[in-house]
Amino acid sequence: MRDSEPLKSFQKLVIYDGNCGLCQRLVTWASEKTVEDFKFIVSETVDPEQYGLKRKDFEKYLWLIQSDQKKIRGAAAVAEILKAMGFGWLLLGSIISIPPFSFVANGIYYLVSENRNRFGNSCS
Repeated sequence: MRDSEPLKSFQKLVIYDGNCGLCQRLVTWASEKTVEDFKFIVSETVDPEQYGLKRKDFEKYLWLIQSDQKKIRGAAAVAEILKAMGFGWLLLGSIISIPPFSFVANGIYYLVSENRNRFGNSCS
């Protein structure tokens, strides 16, 4: 996807850190299981201002941009992706979308994000 290509041929755009080995492995896994029309792209190839974001917004969060330009980040974005993977994952995604589980999911997301270099190679 080019920086100037608008979100049009798919419903959901997932922007992730392409320099993170953990992120790359998880996106590969998720992209094989999603049945909805998701497009996974690395943050380094995106003009963040096109989506009302700044480059630093990509440093710690996975972003899900919907066709109506609604932006979802972090654990909430993960929950939405899980919901598209089928029944078992739909259940998990639904559970972590509601309090108090969403608070726990946000905490876990934060811890993994801050320590992702320990989980995989070449994370920045």
